[in-house]
Amino acid sequence: IVSWEHRGQTVTALCWDTSALKVFVSDSGGKVSFLRAGSSKMGKVGSAFVIFPVQTVTTVDSKVVQLGYQDGRLLVSSLTRCYLCDTEKEKFWRVGNKERDGEFGACFFPQNRGLLMGQPPLLYCARPGSRIWEASFNGEVLSTHQFKQLLACPPLPLITFRNEPNYNPVQKTPQSIAFPKLLYLGDQNLLTWTDSAIYIFTPQNGQLLLWTEIKDLLDVAVYRSELFCLHGSGRLSHLSLLSAERCVERLLRRESWPLAAAVCCMFQHAITTSRARKSIPIDRLEHLKSQLSSSTHLELIGQLEEVITKLEPLDSASSSRRSSISSHESFNVLDCGIYRVISRRGSQSDEETSSLLNHSVSEEERLKEFSFVQDEDQVDHEECVCCAIRSTPR
Repeated sequence: IVSWEHRGQTVTALCWDTSALKVFVSDSGGKVSFLRAGSSKMGKVGSAFVIFPVQTVTTVDSKVVQLGYQDGRLLVSSLTRCYLCDTEKEKFWRVGNKERDGEFGACFFPQNRGLLMGQPPLLYCARPGSRIWEASFNGEVLSTHQFKQLLACPPLPLITFRNEPNYNPVQKTPQSIAFPKLLYLGDQNLLTWTDSAIYIFTPQNGQLLLWTEIKDLLDVAVYRSELFCLHGSGRLSHLSLLSAERCVERLLRRESWPLAAAVCCMFQHAITTSRARKSIPIDRLEHLKSQLSSSTHLELIGQLEEVITKLEPLDSASSSRRSSISSHESFNVLDCGIYRVISRRGSQSDEETSSLLNHSVSEEERLKEFSFVQDEDQVDHEECVCCAIRSTPR
């Protein structure tokens, strides 16, 4: 496809309307256009792909940073403000009254859980100083979320085969960050990033789920619970999400004994619950302990023994309340958390495990979970499974 609609400008964002095979395109000059694709039957030969002429949707006041599309409405985030466009009625709104200056993202946030099922999507628009506007589907600002103080917590560690798990609990100073893009992740989370870190929020609770340091990050795309990260070097990494107990279970299957034990100890608040007994029964942890060498892992054995003494049986009522808080199995809201990485080189399948952990500003017992998959090289593929929890490691 060749189009001269954006000649002389840099294309800055693409956004698909998959229901109508329509793609929206924006550029550094503020122009937004779309082209529609379709198919045409060609007798017995089959069908051919047809591209219709490009049409201009609008031109905004500055470079477009991010586009979003949901239920007939196009969200345009420029350097100065956000715009909402009804593509069928050709109507436009400004989101909020205050301008901004810089690259700030925006996205739709579907409400597809519980009592909110069927409600119009929300909008989230990044603002200066680690703030995010929450707006209605009509562009009316409903509230402002301030995450600056929440970002004073330390980043979650990456647990890999290259390095032993290490969590530094020293608090950071509050971070004032410009969120260059926002993405909807899972059922109730917002993902954003800078060139050196990934952040995940649960905005409807006003909470930071996790943040972790990742080097040379250029762009991120999300598909369900998976993240595809483009780095400045051209490297593509693939992250996917798991619960803490599933992470440990996979490590046990791959006989990564020291790492599995380290993860159990670091996230024992999740591993000791009765919920975890379904995938990690007590005898499996006893077997794990027996596989550790007393000459090289004596301290780890002692820590694992302490965890085993705290294990709740499968039918324990003491953890039913905690489990009910996060009983949605889709991936996103589980009461456990690890960040784990699995490495595959060619036909081999050695695993690299990363773990993420985050402070909650409040002392609540609500736990959240994730996992990621990462392809470290352009040729060699490295999968990473990562989980995170709103709690402090042991």
